[in-house]
Amino acid sequence: MITNEKQRLLSYIGLARKAGKLICGTDMVCDAIRDGKIKLVVVSDSVSANTQKRITNCAKYYNVTLKTAEGITPAELGAALGKSDMACVGVTDSGFCELILGISSRK
Repeated sequence: MITNEKQRLLSYIGLARKAGKLICGTDMVCDAIRDGKIKLVVVSDSVSANTQKRITNCAKYYNVTLKTAEGITPAELGAALGKSDMACVGVTDSGFCELILGISSRK
C-alpha cells in the first residue's frame, strides 16, 4: 500500500522526469554525480547491498545529498517513471530537490 507521503514523492519524481530534470539508473546517476550534474539522489530502500554501497559512496565522495525512499521498492520507483525496476534516480534541478526533501517536513 502506498501512503500519502510515498505517493507525493513518486509524483514529484514523475514530474521531474517529465521536465527533463531527472537521471535514471545506477550507472547513469553515478556518472552524472561525477560530472557535477546531480543535486539529489533518491534511492529505493530495498536495493541490493552492493548497489546501496555504490550509490552511497559516490554521493558521499562528491558531497551530494542522498535520500532513501522509505518503503518504496524499485518496482514502484520504476513504475512512477514508466520503466521497469529502478534502483535510484538523480535530480538535477534545485527546485525539485527542495520539493522532494520537503515532503517529510510537511507531516
